[in-house]
Amino acid sequence: MRTISKHAALMFSVLKWGILFVVSLGLVLFFLLWLMLSSLGETTVYTEQNLWDYHTLTQDAIAYAPRISANYHFEFHNGDGYPSSNSIIFEDARNIEALRDYVKSMGYQRDPSLTYGAEEWRKPGVPGANTFSIYYDPKTRQATLSIFL
Repeated sequence: MRTISKHAALMFSVLKWGILFVVSLGLVLFFLLWLMLSSLGETTVYTEQNLWDYHTLTQDAIAYAPRISANYHFEFHNGDGYPSSNSIIFEDARNIEALRDYVKSMGYQRDPSLTYGAEEWRKPGVPGANTFSIYYDPKTRQATLSIFL
């Protein structure tokens, strides 16, 4: 009966574990890629009670925004060819001054060149900074604070 030398046994063991490592790494990378691409371009709507979405999707600037209404929810849109955005949407909002003051307190200034639709807020002198948007519909009393990443 033929016996395998210690050197050959070691090479076989290294090869076996190497193949197992490469296959495992490939499966993990495939799963992560699938997870990232599966929600590309979709909007996720959630509340603070949905802990996973709230803690993984909500930007700090949105999480710490003043609550101007008791009825609100969050949205995260994973951009598909354009910037991602994170928003807090308030229902039955009567005054958005607290949102303006909050954005101002972070060093942002309203872009005066835009005179229709939502207010755009930018950080002066920092071209790569995130942009904030404040929108208010007086008919429905819905207010939205968004950050574009």
